[in-house]
Amino acid sequence: VYPPRELERRRNPTTGKNHPTSSMQQHRHQDLMTHFWTPFVLKWLRVHINYVGHNVRKMYSRALRRASTYASVELLSTDLLPHRLRTTTEDELKNLSRFILQLIQSSKIKYNLSHDQAVGLKSLLHNKDKYHYSVSDKGGEFVVMDKEQQKLLTEQHISSTAGVYQYVPPSRAYKGEIRDISTPTEVSFSRQIKMKTELLEADCNNLWKKISERRNLSLDFGQLFVSHHSNLPTLYVLVKTHKFNVNEIRTNDDIQAKCKVRPIVSCCSSPSEKLAWLCTEILSPLLNLVPSHLNNIYGHLSTLNSLTSQELAGRKFCSADISSLYTNINVQRSIDDVIEFAAENLETLDLLGLQLVDVHEMLDIVLRNAFFTYHGKLYLQLTGLFMGCKPSPIVAIIRVYMFEKRSIYTDVRFLNKPYGRYIDDGYGLVSSLEEAQVMFDLIAAEDPDRLLQWEVDFPKSNNDFVPFLGTEVRVSNGGSLEYKFYRKPQKKNITLHFKSHHPLKTKIEVIKNFYRTAEMSSSSPDYVEESFQVVDHLLRCNGYSNPRQFKSIRMTGLAQPRNTITVVFIPGKKLRDLLCSSRPYDRARCTIRNCKICAHLENNVMCTVKYPVYLITCNLCQETYCGESSRSLHDRLSEHL
Repeated sequence: VYPPRELERRRNPTTGKNHPTSSMQQHRHQDLMTHFWTPFVLKWLRVHINYVGHNVRKMYSRALRRASTYASVELLSTDLLPHRLRTTTEDELKNLSRFILQLIQSSKIKYNLSHDQAVGLKSLLHNKDKYHYSVSDKGGEFVVMDKEQQKLLTEQHISSTAGVYQYVPPSRAYKGEIRDISTPTEVSFSRQIKMKTELLEADCNNLWKKISERRNLSLDFGQLFVSHHSNLPTLYVLVKTHKFNVNEIRTNDDIQAKCKVRPIVSCCSSPSEKLAWLCTEILSPLLNLVPSHLNNIYGHLSTLNSLTSQELAGRKFCSADISSLYTNINVQRSIDDVIEFAAENLETLDLLGLQLVDVHEMLDIVLRNAFFTYHGKLYLQLTGLFMGCKPSPIVAIIRVYMFEKRSIYTDVRFLNKPYGRYIDDGYGLVSSLEEAQVMFDLIAAEDPDRLLQWEVDFPKSNNDFVPFLGTEVRVSNGGSLEYKFYRKPQKKNITLHFKSHHPLKTKIEVIKNFYRTAEMSSSSPDYVEESFQVVDHLLRCNGYSNPRQFKSIRMTGLAQPRNTITVVFIPGKKLRDLLCSSRPYDRARCTIRNCKICAHLENNVMCTVKYPVYLITCNLCQETYCGESSRSLHDRLSEHL
């Protein structure tokens, strides 16, 4: 494609159209496809890539659509290439085109939905304006609820959590004073959110600019973390379907009384998202230095297996869970603990040219500006961390470790007793329920705010297993360690279905991974068989009639050149993508009354969008114009109308 200036010089000054060329007149479609692939096809053809089924059709149609946008742009001819290279290029392009067309024509996609399922999905999509769809907390099932009831349930959670959330009313300057607007409108809410977003974005960018200048960072590195086109975090809730019986829900009042929810604040595209990512990247190595931290949900098994029968004798395995860990954390003290722990282990961190004082300032602006939106209104979280913020798990883990460090790691009664924790789930080996309660109470007592609370699970008898993460564990009186695979009762039997369009290789690997995990988390052959039966039931519920036949299959294939990747399958949208949204009520809105630009836009696009590429048609001459702007659609299109 010619650069813009060269193309402008080649335009006919009288008609404003490109000079016709022989390649565009005689082989327009062929040249469009040829030159669309030309810049990268010589390298791409030498990589063994296999697309299957409808993905090939999608790729080819996308290429045609993109190529058609260049119809008014004069393309380079392969005649400009050397003869040897031109011949090779044309031959490879013809083979590529022939291969894609044959594959599209030969591929037949089998529709894997029954008639009732297809009708049901169509009905769900048709009623998206009436019903709210979400995925349940921990269960994996879908929750369908009337939108008005869902709003009431969320607002009830916000109002009932005293001292955690605060509504921020719109305000304006009046006679030198800032006063709340007595009767705010939708426009005043939108302007308030827009102003708060711009203010936080400016604060983040000013801080990063100051840090970049202070540490003499390169311009390219500095531009990576400049925030733009951001949105405030938004709140959504996941219904805890495992906390109630759905058959007991008869009326709308039952929904408000019995349904419990887990609040999630989505920080995607927030003003501080880039700085949050940078803090996480710098601080994540600290987790390897926390002695109580479990890197995965089976890390406790290696610790328990290293103990002898004498060390296990007379002890019981117990677990404990911290109630609402993220909400019950003091943010400022947590930041101080993280910086203190980082200073003690400074040699293990790669600060990327920064210093700890810079990380401290970034954590302050990321975690302490806890503004979020819900249903077009602005709120502030007064205590705790956002569950959807990247540094939150690291900060929470280190905060609790500081409590452990000052309690059980210095108390002689618990120095040699195994203990571990996976974020907010802890375990220990103790002799009695009273000792377990003392151990976890010592940790909670170190919290000056008295917000940390443990719920202890101790075996009621010698034959009882105690569930912990993905396992059930029991220590017999003789010091024998027993454990097996465990799935929580609230988890639904949902996994990759047999009728899915995923390749058979993918399904086999999923099955093998289930059996491999079940075997790894079982202490004896009997428990292995019991764990396998749990996996069998799960897979049979998802259409696999004889799942164990796939367990021992070895995956083989054609030898591939080194440093190559075969793209076997690109999955399409899932039901969650089609039905659910983390921002159902908090999308960008135009604040201009009777906006003339929004009335002309298609596909529910708002005039607030920046950096648009747009296509308009002149009402007088019917000519089309394709343009691009760094400003908003409203500012640019106002100059056209």
